[in-house]
Amino acid sequence: MKIRENEEGWKEILIENMDDLWYLKNIIDKNTILRKTVMRREERSDDMERSKETSRKPVLMEIVPEEVNFQPFTDRLRIQGVISKGPEGTPGQHQAIYVSEGENIEIFKEKWDNTSTDLFRDALLKSTNNGLFIVMDDESATFCLLREYGLQVQAKIFSGKSGKEYASNYSRKSYFDEIKKNLKSIKFRGNVIITGPGFEGENFKNYLDEDSTSEMKIYFVPSTREDENAVFEIINTDAVRKILGDSRASRERRYMERFLEGLAKNSMVAYGKNEIRKVGEMGAISNLLVLEDSLRKEGTEELMNLVRSSGGEVVIISAEGEYGDTLKNFGGIVALLRYNI
Repeated sequence: MKIRENEEGWKEILIENMDDLWYLKNIIDKNTILRKTVMRREERSDDMERSKETSRKPVLMEIVPEEVNFQPFTDRLRIQGVISKGPEGTPGQHQAIYVSEGENIEIFKEKWDNTSTDLFRDALLKSTNNGLFIVMDDESATFCLLREYGLQVQAKIFSGKSGKEYASNYSRKSYFDEIKKNLKSIKFRGNVIITGPGFEGENFKNYLDEDSTSEMKIYFVPSTREDENAVFEIINTDAVRKILGDSRASRERRYMERFLEGLAKNSMVAYGKNEIRKVGEMGAISNLLVLEDSLRKEGTEELMNLVRSSGGEVVIISAEGEYGDTLKNFGGIVALLRYNI
């Protein structure tokens, strides 16, 4: 994401990748005005003469958003709202705006809230090397791209080896060739981490290492699982953190594991807005974990500012991530404490 300050209160945003769409979705709220050029059908004086062939032309419009739809792992954000400023006759009408990778959009808020500022900061500081994982054994290989908001499964390859009746269909070379072909078709330029149980992943890494034309950096980190959850199993290991750095997914896992451990011991955690407010007023919260779906709910911003004022950290948890459903079951907001109450 790139940000440029325009006239007072306006920020121009360049969306550089799909992760930026997730940040933008969480920045937009009811106090936002959006400005973007859209293709809009020309109005006719006689609506009865309008046809599907009516031409469209680029029109600069400002809208007040009513609904923001972010479909994970798609390439655009859909914003539905009411036109507040546009050509004659259009204010008050509904308009959909689509934002995709490589596009600009302008955002206005009369007063920029701390949550939006934090999200902008995170978007600017986010890892540019999210990593591609290949989770594999001798039966299948699953390609998973680690994004800021969760895992994106790119492809799955089957070896043909499944039970004795299929053994004759299995060829390790053909299997490895097919994985390599798909790896090249994804055109990923970052680090590739192969994981999974057994020795097949390590064998495939050695097979790739023999390709002197490959420019990809390939690593093998063992895990005990053969599905995409293997990524979460290894994401906080020293080996993966050395390769990818401290990703959002790894931080989310650490914080949520601390909460669940504290919950089991009935120590150093709090949940429920009333309880969180009580310990927050004591300055006892070190980390406030907030589900993205709860960011704009009544009272949430107040609690976040309370924690920030005492030097605590607000951590936004993706609804699409590993622990999104778990946090939702606790009302979408929990706290880690500095000391036991």
